[in-house]
Amino acid sequence: MHLPRLSLDALQPSWPEAAGAPSAPFAPSAPDTGTLHQALPVAVVEHERVVLANGPAMALGVRYGMRRGGVQALSADVVQLDRDPVAEAALMTSVALTLLHFTPAVTIDPEPEAATVMLDVTASLRLFGGHRALCRAIRARVRQLGTFAQIGSGTTAQGAAWLARQPLRRGPRGIVRPARRAVSATRMTRLLDRLPVECLHTLADPAWLEGVGCRMLAQVRRLPRAGLSRRIGTELLDRLDQAYGKVPTGFAWFEAPPTFAQRLELPGRIESAEGVLAGAQRLLLALSGWLAAQQAGVTRCVLVLEHERYRLGEDTDSTLVPLGLAQPSRDAAHLSKLLREKLDKVRFHAPVGGLALRVEAMETCVPQSDSLFPEPGAEPAELGRLLDTLMARLGRDNVLQPRPLADHRPERANQWCPVDEPPARGAARAPAIGAPPPERPLWLLEAPLSLRVHKHRPVYDGPLVMLTRPERIEAGWWDGGLATRDYFIAERADGLRCWVYRERPGHPTRDGQEDGGEYRWFLHGLFA
Repeated sequence: MHLPRLSLDALQPSWPEAAGAPSAPFAPSAPDTGTLHQALPVAVVEHERVVLANGPAMALGVRYGMRRGGVQALSADVVQLDRDPVAEAALMTSVALTLLHFTPAVTIDPEPEAATVMLDVTASLRLFGGHRALCRAIRARVRQLGTFAQIGSGTTAQGAAWLARQPLRRGPRGIVRPARRAVSATRMTRLLDRLPVECLHTLADPAWLEGVGCRMLAQVRRLPRAGLSRRIGTELLDRLDQAYGKVPTGFAWFEAPPTFAQRLELPGRIESAEGVLAGAQRLLLALSGWLAAQQAGVTRCVLVLEHERYRLGEDTDSTLVPLGLAQPSRDAAHLSKLLREKLDKVRFHAPVGGLALRVEAMETCVPQSDSLFPEPGAEPAELGRLLDTLMARLGRDNVLQPRPLADHRPERANQWCPVDEPPARGAARAPAIGAPPPERPLWLLEAPLSLRVHKHRPVYDGPLVMLTRPERIEAGWWDGGLATRDYFIAERADGLRCWVYRERPGHPTRDGQEDGGEYRWFLHGLFA
């Protein structure tokens, strides 16, 4: 995969339309953000000469190698940006991390000007539906990073890289797209033989090769190897042998860092959630690939909004946007949806100039095998996505789940906690498999309701008939909340089942009075 616009996209990402709404801050209708729109003519300059220009700049006459002063004289509307190798390296790292979603075998071409990433997708073809579908998926994913990619495929990495670097050519009938895909070795050889010698510019002077009558690689291969190696060395022949599959090639595979913490400098001042989300998309895609390499899913991460400092004479602190998940996930689309819900609630007190994303907690996440007859919404991941969306919209403290505690008293046997909060080390565990646990009501009253007694039977809008034998609970002596109760499942004449208990005599009542040596009855819950 070749990035022909690396130096430009590293400075001015061309976010796809899907990443933001039409009112995104990159649109001309939002000039207050100060970002650059793709309609503006832009040229990247290095050592006072143009190395890359976008379409609008080339339409004004800007060409490769033109001096900075010549561009300024040609048109004052051309925005000239200094090339930033650090930003280019960061973008290449983000691309490599993103492509880990498709295969763990990813390597970056060591040549400084190559701007190429190579992938071994032999084991991934069937998983992603063949090489055509895989190429489309890779191109779409890289496009979401804010850059364009030219993809070549072949039986050798070096040959596929040369095919991917072939530019579009203008012919008599318009733009000609070169063939860049080869599945068989025979077609691979045929496509490589047709390549011009310009693809060897890092290994030999194309003008010298044309001077000896070589315009295509097939003609270079026919030259005497001994004489060619004495003239220009053995590196050209070695690279040709690797491209044609004559000798094996060794690679230094890209290794994902042990922890994920990436930062992104935004191409301007952003003051809206849509603009921040467009920039955060690159970080989320890199996170997705990193998690795929770790065979894990994130459960908690934090997006840091780095504001423009010293605005109005004040040092502005960064804004933290925490993102918690009920179940581990590495789906970039799901994470982007949750982040959008969070950003919609953020009040931007100062423009955002940079973003940083770090992972605080993750868990093992192995993809589930597909079933023969899948049911929509039946997978556990669907419930997790629903809970994540509710937490993002309603807040973490408003989506709770019960957690059991080691206490026999029903009112203290559980506590409510956020669904994404991990259990404590000393949390109560599920009982071992054996006798079934006692039946409990679905609805437990907030406070037990005192019942009237008639002929030694409790009354709740009518006499209650006991259906079970007493279940004795006696606990709480250690914290001053002693409970001595006998619980029953009782039924009313209309079929309502109640959970009642009698408090044994000899203990003070709830208001501190003596019980007078009599049993007291209470309603504690109702069955569905």
